[in-house]
Amino acid sequence: MRKLATWLTLFALTGGVGAQLEPVGSLFGPVSVLTVIDGDTLVLESNLGPRTVRLIGIDAPETSHPERGRDPYGPEARAFVAALLPEGTPVWVELDLGVNDAFGRLLAYLYVEDPDGTWVVEGRPAAQVNLAIAEAGFAAELTIEPNSTYADLYRDAVASAREAGRGMWAPGEAATDHLAALPEGPIVIHCALYDPATPNDEDGEWVSLLIREPVDTRGYYLYDEGSRSTFRLPPGIQEPGALRVGNPGQGVWNNGGDVIYLKRGDAIVDQWDYRDRLAPEGVVICRDEE
Repeated sequence: MRKLATWLTLFALTGGVGAQLEPVGSLFGPVSVLTVIDGDTLVLESNLGPRTVRLIGIDAPETSHPERGRDPYGPEARAFVAALLPEGTPVWVELDLGVNDAFGRLLAYLYVEDPDGTWVVEGRPAAQVNLAIAEAGFAAELTIEPNSTYADLYRDAVASAREAGRGMWAPGEAATDHLAALPEGPIVIHCALYDPATPNDEDGEWVSLLIREPVDTRGYYLYDEGSRSTFRLPPGIQEPGALRVGNPGQGVWNNGGDVIYLKRGDAIVDQWDYRDRLAPEGVVICRDEE
């Protein structure tokens, strides 16, 4: 089990939660972590199959927002959670009054066993994952009623992290320019969900494009060589940002690896070979991720 001694010692010295705490509600589990999607979303094992969980009370920077694309410190927030909860880590789940969000994700507080933790779970020391992320400086506080059981803890943790300059609140620190790893050009392929959690991948696949400057996308289309499928971009001037292009039919992007082409007429504008970038079902991958 990964220890959090370094972080928790730091938190104790800088005003983090010091007294022992116990979860208010009933706990379910332990269940295993399957994958970390971003700084506040992950997938857990359940008796009904993989379940996507959105952590309550915090809002971490995005790794692949459909409109904003990559937020500063999005990869760093996800890396922190992935180090905290490697694949297979057992966690306990606590629910609040609101169980699911509008996207069908389970809303939860998670706990992981830790010998230096400030929480007690089934008689053993543990850390609350939601709070640990806020304390590390990789999330803002986000309270959405009726799920506000620990809102004061997150508010104080975020304030402490900001004051101490931890994580994304570090003074004078600029987030890594991950987008610089993408090819040059006014419009390039950025992220994809090629293995959605829908039957036959129907009406779930999408590819997002990064638009760096206004560009007329009339005549542009995404192309899958294997199925000879084309997906046209909306015509007209597109402003800078992310443009998502969905597949309304059954899946065409190969879950075992494929090449996505962006074309205009017969010319290849960009292409992304993700054959070495496989991801679990329902997980978005981005081209500039390490």
